Amino acid sequence: MSNKSMLGLIKKFRNIQTMKKKRDKSDELRLDLDGTIFRFSFSDKGSGDDEYFWADACISVKNRYFNYQVGPEFLAFEELQEINKRFTELVNDCITEKCEMEFIEPDLQIVLIPKFEIENDPEDIHIKEWHEIIDISAEFIFFLSLDDGYTDQHYTLPLYRSDIKSIIEFLDKKIRKINKI
Repeated sequence: MSNKSMLGLIKKFRNIQTMKKKRDKSDELRLDLDGTIFRFSFSDKGSGDDEYFWADACISVKNRYFNYQVGPEFLAFEELQEINKRFTELVNDCITEKCEMEFIEPDLQIVLIPKFEIENDPEDIHIKEWHEIIDISAEFIFFLSLDDGYTDQHYTLPLYRSDIKSIIEFLDKKIRKINKI
């Protein structure tokens, strides 16, 4: 094979690698949450065992003080669908009480927090009458696996309406694409 042919093959290979990287980035949700970078990705249903399809989901959270990554195979595809469903219910005000989502693997817990009217809080003291509503939010709680396994140590990442909507949009698109395959 001539040097010219070899250079052509190398160039084609580099173009394919560059296209793969670009495609992979579009398959990832990246949110900048006040200096904390949250990344979330998955590309297929993953591998199936007798009960679940373990998705190749990966989540990373990075800021000045914290750098955490979990995945792949810590969420089942069905759990990703449930996250999407519950976040959609939260945005549409179908969830009226604070609730928690727990998963098969103990790495992650999600707390869903519906709208809340401050004047209905028995612990809040009002000087004058006012009507303030605290909007929906959610918390991603990452349980840290240390040398001896999981502990009560965790990192909480708050998410607000716009963040939740971004996650719903990402999950909707990805789940629809995977279900077509």
